[in-house]
Amino acid sequence: MKVNILGFNIFSKGGTSRSNINLILSLLEEGNQVTYFNELPFDEDSITELMIYENIYSENLQIKNFKSDKELSLGDYLIITRETLFKHAQNAKYYNRKIKVIGEIHGPLKYLPFNFEEYLIYIDVVRVSTESIKLKFKEMYNYDNVFNLYVNTRHILINNEPSNTRRNLLIKSRFEDNIKDISYAISLVNYVAKNNPEIDIHLYLIGYGPSELMYKNLVRYYNLENYVHINEKEPKNYIYLSTSSYETLGYSILEAISSGNKALIYPGNDNVLKSIYNSYEGVAFLTKNVTKDADILLDFLRKRYTKDMRANDINILKNDFNISNYASRFLANVDSLIKVAENKNYLKKVRKRRRDKDKDRYYAWYSLLRNKRFFKAIFQNSYVKKYLTNYYTYRLNKYTEKIEPLKDYIFIESFHGNNFSGDPKYIGLAIKSKFPEKQIFVSSKNSLVDMEIRYFGFTPVRLGTPFYKEAFKKSKYIIVNGNTLDKVGKSSKQIVVQTWHGLPLKKMVGSLNDKEERDKQLSAFLPRMKKWDYLITSSHVNLRLLKSAFKLNENPTLKYLNEGSPRNSYLINNYTEKEKSKIQLKYFHYQNTKKQYILFCPTWRKNKRLSVSEINLKKLLLYLPESIDIIVKLHPNESHLRYKYSNLDERIHCFYNELVDIQELYIISDWMITDYSSTIFDYAHLNKPIFLLNEDESEYRKSIGFNFDIHKLGYFPIANNDEEKLANQIMKLRKINYSKLIERLMSKDNSLSDIKVVENIIK
Repeated sequence: MKVNILGFNIFSKGGTSRSNINLILSLLEEGNQVTYFNELPFDEDSITELMIYENIYSENLQIKNFKSDKELSLGDYLIITRETLFKHAQNAKYYNRKIKVIGEIHGPLKYLPFNFEEYLIYIDVVRVSTESIKLKFKEMYNYDNVFNLYVNTRHILINNEPSNTRRNLLIKSRFEDNIKDISYAISLVNYVAKNNPEIDIHLYLIGYGPSELMYKNLVRYYNLENYVHINEKEPKNYIYLSTSSYETLGYSILEAISSGNKALIYPGNDNVLKSIYNSYEGVAFLTKNVTKDADILLDFLRKRYTKDMRANDINILKNDFNISNYASRFLANVDSLIKVAENKNYLKKVRKRRRDKDKDRYYAWYSLLRNKRFFKAIFQNSYVKKYLTNYYTYRLNKYTEKIEPLKDYIFIESFHGNNFSGDPKYIGLAIKSKFPEKQIFVSSKNSLVDMEIRYFGFTPVRLGTPFYKEAFKKSKYIIVNGNTLDKVGKSSKQIVVQTWHGLPLKKMVGSLNDKEERDKQLSAFLPRMKKWDYLITSSHVNLRLLKSAFKLNENPTLKYLNEGSPRNSYLINNYTEKEKSKIQLKYFHYQNTKKQYILFCPTWRKNKRLSVSEINLKKLLLYLPESIDIIVKLHPNESHLRYKYSNLDERIHCFYNELVDIQELYIISDWMITDYSSTIFDYAHLNKPIFLLNEDESEYRKSIGFNFDIHKLGYFPIANNDEEKLANQIMKLRKINYSKLIERLMSKDNSLSDIKVVENIIK
């Protein structure tokens, strides 16, 4: 038989490359002719190295650069080993309708591309890893030609001797945290090390990929340089650690077990790994609850892996991963399922350029040319700029209207992807609770934000990427607390819910004192505001202030949901000792009921400052009891100051903004020091003292302006600039009643605001 295989890059490290090599060797061993097509370009040296290291040479094997679909069609079978390459099946069928096309699913079903189903009709048979994945695939896609067969494991050698260690953990993986969640493993080691100083624990991370820098930053952030080792020498004896949210097999897990080492595995959100490895004596399972997993890890380190246990595991390995006649069994599964039926769709060749890509093509050309000297001058002409903007908007709207958004898709963006918090987060959690079947995508600027998003079971999408645009356009409901990206547009079939990000104490946009700045901001703001379908408010005063600032009358179809702020439902419902203990564990990795915290969170200034206040925080601590620490919460625009504040003193804490939800900090903090920030209104719900900085109030009042005098609505003591006097102020105040402020400005905030908002939006 002549078998063609299309893969992404057989020359790279990784499970799919290993699977392709093993499959090729099995096919050759059983007398087949194999042509492998590599999507990524390569040179002759790469083939030479593959032959030397994998012993893959044969006269019946050709390895080629992938150039055309026509070449793929010249055979009896075509095996496509990457889901994003399934699109080539249609043209292969166009050129040779008799060719049998097999699509291999190597990734979790959760991560299949949006347009996957579009190409599935041209695939004759699909191979998946396990029976449970097969059943789920059939259910998801109403597609019956599926068989389950593990990938070939011919390269794995079984060691008869069990290996034991009381200190070493190992992860060998691509550093791609959205998929592998290695950040959780680092957090787990951090918790164990901080709470069990007598334990000598070491985590070795071996791999490469886009998240490597993030892992190094986390190691520094947690001060784990003596515990976590990235790409250092691999230990001989170890417990293999897997924290992936989804896996279809996990070659590295299998390799570790086969070599005689134990494995500590998260079973996956779909429990696939538990179905594969549950019978092994040398395997235990994580829960993704750090306190429980710390106990599981410590018990597993102490547990001895005996020869009898090892003998049992070897029997399971030999039975489950039998490689004899692998190629014959593979093709027999294909032949038993396949139905060679005429399909008129096969006869339609795919156009090289799809119309729905035109919009991105035009934008790409503009992005390329706008910085060229000649074109830059043209594009800066106001008439040209206006024409291009109008034309692009017209094309974008025309394209967007063709897309039918899915009612089960929700898109959330908090603070332009800078972190995951605020009303959009709590609306998302309420939706998840009420409608667990809905798919929720959350915008993210970097991998630290991804960590927070994944923790709550949502799917992070990188801001501005093709996946971001696709998720946005496919989602029926868009929930934001700022403006959406211009380049994603908005369909009339979509519903945009605007929560804004705080009650405005200071003037903004259309109510600014400076006319020139006011007109400039309004000009940019109004077209974006007109995309809104719902606006959430906390009181009639709140709505009045937003109407003044945003000129909401310019959007006559806008509906107002005066149901209160969902983020404050969380505060009202969770101001408990249990929640405080949980939050303390998240941020400090310990639980201590005697600890108290001052939350220090001045708002942003446009000028580049080297310090957020004149107050010397280190000096302030000298006058406060040892039981009181300070948390510095920086504005996202001043994140560059984190290093300064996180290194001042061991009692001063400044976390990565990406990992912070300020609502949580409100709950654990006993006092707050701020200035003109809208944090005042949320924190007031807890009736804990709020001290106001008065360092540049007169200048701020003149340049920006205030909507009202906060001091007429409650007691807000002015923070003394003398550190000793400020310490005395703090120690004398434990509670302040802010009910008058809440009644006037946040009257609609209640324990059910999040639920009521969801019920109004999603019918």
